[in-house]
Amino acid sequence: MIPEDLLKPLENGHFYEFELLGCAVLTKAGERIGSVRDVLSVENNHLLVVEREKDRKEILIPFHEAICLEVKRANKEIIIDPPRGLLDLDEI
Repeated sequence: MIPEDLLKPLENGHFYEFELLGCAVLTKAGERIGSVRDVLSVENNHLLVVEREKDRKEILIPFHEAICLEVKRANKEIIIDPPRGLLDLDEI
């Protein structure tokens, strides 16, 4: 563990896991889905574990540019465009 200011900057579109934790997840229409509680790595894929605001259940959202359109570091927000049914799928 090292202080954040000693971490090397990452390429555009890459993030440290700790930067994603606690981020609010919103649809591109502005609907708040919940907050990132964890990040799972499966082979070369990453999944956001999101605690859904409406019922506190956890759902998995692929951390892929086709779904996660924008990560706003300063605002601690991730803007998503989920395919139909994704937010009701993968309930843990």
